[in-house]
Amino acid sequence: MGLMDKVKAAAQDAQVQAKKATAQGQEKLEDLKERRKMDDLAKQLGYLIYRERSEGTPGGSDVDRLIGEMKELDAQISSRGPQSADVSSDAGPPAGSADSTGKQPTDEGSGTTASSDEGAGEKTGF
Repeated sequence: MGLMDKVKAAAQDAQVQAKKATAQGQEKLEDLKERRKMDDLAKQLGYLIYRERSEGTPGGSDVDRLIGEMKELDAQISSRGPQSADVSSDAGPPAGSADSTGKQPTDEGSGTTASSDEGAGEKTGF
């Protein structure tokens, strides 16, 4: 095998690897977009429930629509399997989700929880 053949083979290998990396990057980007959309839907749902509980304004069909969209997104994210877990740390957990202890996750960098703890004496405003 001549030098030019080796160079050509190396270039083809590099091209294949670049195409794989591009495809993986596109998948991760799509996953990230879906997770951010899920977080946005969860936020909207939270505001609807807040208004329902605090003002008595029923969420009605908007709640059903948001939950339907969230189920669809969740199925899309789950169908890709574990490779999409790499992106989850960037998007964060769904809004309002609690860990196995029942506590709300902390905001990164601030050391505070997403909702005020009982007895802390601090209230968060909207």
